[in-house]
Amino acid sequence: MLEETLLILLVIFSILVVESKRLLRSLIFLSSSTLLLVVILFLLQAPDVAITMAVVSTGATTILFLTVLKKVERLK
Repeated sequence: MLEETLLILLVIFSILVVESKRLLRSLIFLSSSTLLLVVILFLLQAPDVAITMAVVSTGATTILFLTVLKKVERLK
């Protein structure tokens, strides 16, 4: 039951990533969806994949996108 609820939330957040008009909101939805995916991977007993996904996707990619967003906003 919990996995199904998390998967539905993952699909909703993924749709919101694409449909959002503001880039910062889209980035927040993207990091939220990857965080949900990390929780799902932990529940499926794949902690090594979940930790790697948390570090790379939720951590490094979000920081990279935030840095790019700040630089793009400065150019406008």
